[in-house]
Amino acid sequence: MAAEVSSEAYSPQGLEQTRSSLSHIERREWWLWSTAVIITLLLTTGILSFLPLFLQSSDHSEYMFMLRRAMWGLLGIVLLFDLYTIYQQLQLHRMRRRLFEREELFRLISDNAADMIAVVDMEGKRIYNSQSYGRVLGYEENELRSSSSFEQIHVDDRERVREAAEEARRTGIGEALEYRIRHKDGTWRVFESTASVIRSPAGEPQKLVIVNRDVTERKKAAESLRQSESGFRSVVEDAPYGIFRCRSDGKILSANPALQRMLGYEDREELLRRNLAEDVFSSGSEFQKLKSLLDDGKEFKDVAIEMKRRDGVQITLRCSGRSTKDNESSRSFDVFAEDVTEKRVLERQLQMAAKMEAVGRLSGGIAHDFNNLLGVIIGYSQLLKRKLDPRSPLLEHAEEIEKAGKRAAALTRQLLAFSRQQVLTPAVLNLNDLVTDMVKMLPRLIGEDIAVSTLMASDLGSVKADRGQIEQVIMNLAVNARDAMPEGGKLLIKTSNRTLDQAYARQHAGARPGQYVMLEVADSGMGMDTDTLTHIFEPFFTTKGVGKGTGLGLATVYGVVKQSEGYIWVDSEPGKGASFQVFLPKVSEEKTDELPAATQQRTATISSETILLVEDSDPLRKLTQSFLESSGFRVLVAADGEHALRVAGLHPEKIHLLVTDVVMPGINGRVLAERLLAKQHGMKVLFISGYTDSFNAVHGVRERGMALLNKPYTEEELIEGVRKVLNGSSDEIAENRIWNLSERQTQGNR
Repeated sequence: MAAEVSSEAYSPQGLEQTRSSLSHIERREWWLWSTAVIITLLLTTGILSFLPLFLQSSDHSEYMFMLRRAMWGLLGIVLLFDLYTIYQQLQLHRMRRRLFEREELFRLISDNAADMIAVVDMEGKRIYNSQSYGRVLGYEENELRSSSSFEQIHVDDRERVREAAEEARRTGIGEALEYRIRHKDGTWRVFESTASVIRSPAGEPQKLVIVNRDVTERKKAAESLRQSESGFRSVVEDAPYGIFRCRSDGKILSANPALQRMLGYEDREELLRRNLAEDVFSSGSEFQKLKSLLDDGKEFKDVAIEMKRRDGVQITLRCSGRSTKDNESSRSFDVFAEDVTEKRVLERQLQMAAKMEAVGRLSGGIAHDFNNLLGVIIGYSQLLKRKLDPRSPLLEHAEEIEKAGKRAAALTRQLLAFSRQQVLTPAVLNLNDLVTDMVKMLPRLIGEDIAVSTLMASDLGSVKADRGQIEQVIMNLAVNARDAMPEGGKLLIKTSNRTLDQAYARQHAGARPGQYVMLEVADSGMGMDTDTLTHIFEPFFTTKGVGKGTGLGLATVYGVVKQSEGYIWVDSEPGKGASFQVFLPKVSEEKTDELPAATQQRTATISSETILLVEDSDPLRKLTQSFLESSGFRVLVAADGEHALRVAGLHPEKIHLLVTDVVMPGINGRVLAERLLAKQHGMKVLFISGYTDSFNAVHGVRERGMALLNKPYTEEELIEGVRKVLNGSSDEIAENRIWNLSERQTQGNR
């Protein structure tokens, strides 16, 4: 009950009642004080009324003297009492006013403070609540007064609150505590609370003064900040791009795992101990370039920076960043980095491929018409030689025309080799055997003043490639080495097994990781500078004088290697020679037995078979017809596919062989052959073409069972091919014939 009375006294209404009661007491005290003063004044007046009698009396006895002194003393005492009473009342009034002021100050502080102040008994019953309780929790004063504070605390937090209260009882001061308390609308607020104990005169805990602070919004903000930081940290930690912060002196302040992986560091602390300028950037100038960009402006974007991994391998990073000011005298850099090493390699490969493809398309586009013209030139020069007398001065001219035509045909084949569109017959080879055979004839090719040596691995693996084309690669590299050593020197041909890893592939554009057999051709010549190395495999690029080189030798090497799915690299410095390293994929297949080149000589046997010749080029058609007729064949000619169908329809007898161009206006050679085969059972087909191998494949003439003769061809090659097709089986046509033709053309290419 006392608690409830005290609680009312602490309420705003109780304070008003207390103030009114104290004012009433003060008025009553003032009335009693006034009454006392009046009584003392009346008493003083009564005493003073006897004073004249004593003063006028003539009795000077000792008694009267003492009586007069007693009267004066009594008067003085009364006056002193009056003065004391007045002083005491003034002091009480002053103390009471101070008490009122302090109560008013306490009320103002408690009512206007953001924190909530409460006084509760040891059972949790509220004795006093500041007005901020009502504002924060939404309860009216009477609702708070009629409830226990423990009832509103979350059930999961009550035990902790009780333990904190017990601790406060023992120590006198409670520890800071967070707990949840129910709002009037049913939601939960988070309070941060501290408590102090009020003890009785006997020293027993009597009340608790509790100061609460509503930290709900702060907790929400902290949780939101935590989630934001967690999300940001997750973005940074899981980002695929490297992110780091550094000082202007190169000290790394922070780095994310992506940068750690890019640079090959397993321990982040090890990376943070590194200095960018000294340990991470490929050179100090690279770091200065980055620093100058950040010093000149607030940010930069997409700048290529060369860095080095922990293992020393250089990588290219595309960086964007900005400069931030930590304080008045300190700056730091925030940088985002993307590893574009592979992308740069692919870009260089694409640029090279586009360059090579452009020339390849050019060569493929002119091949057909050019080969038709060459066929006519070579063919008629041979006919002219046959008609001329051996002693005729014109015979030498005819021979020169034939030689020029064959050189032009070889040049065309080099263009096709460069553009990777020539016919290849891959076989499983051991490069040691091939090099051993080539070394025997190289001195005659490059001269006796160049010492040729070999260094071949005994356990060399096998490769799958066209033997003739690999021989062409070795010869072209040997000739290139000879031109680099005009005064003689040394030429080393070396073979070995090599494994190319990712690190090598990053540093060498076009290389792919895997198992390879390496063929190295190294010379002691004059070497090449960086600019020359950049263009060395481009067609028609040459360092020789005018008229001394076509610029197709190394371009042909490049094309053959690429068509064989290999890779070529050059190491060279001025004055230190050059080393060409050809990498061909290692295969596990067994070595293929080499098919012998065709040695069948043309016989004088007169043939009588009927051949339908279809060729859209008039000069070449007339020349081919004369070749066939001179060998005894009956020849039917047509300028295109439609014409050929009409000619065949008008010819009642059997047609033994169809010799047709592949690409013609209207009906192409493949479609013409299919239509005629439906009517001419047992007819053989020989396709002739001046287009590239890939183009012929698109038109369906590189399939098994198809025979193909490439333009330009000589009379001997034509008659031999026709006789092979007429006499051979489908397997011989598909395998031996094409292989033999390619081999002979390779020999001519040398």
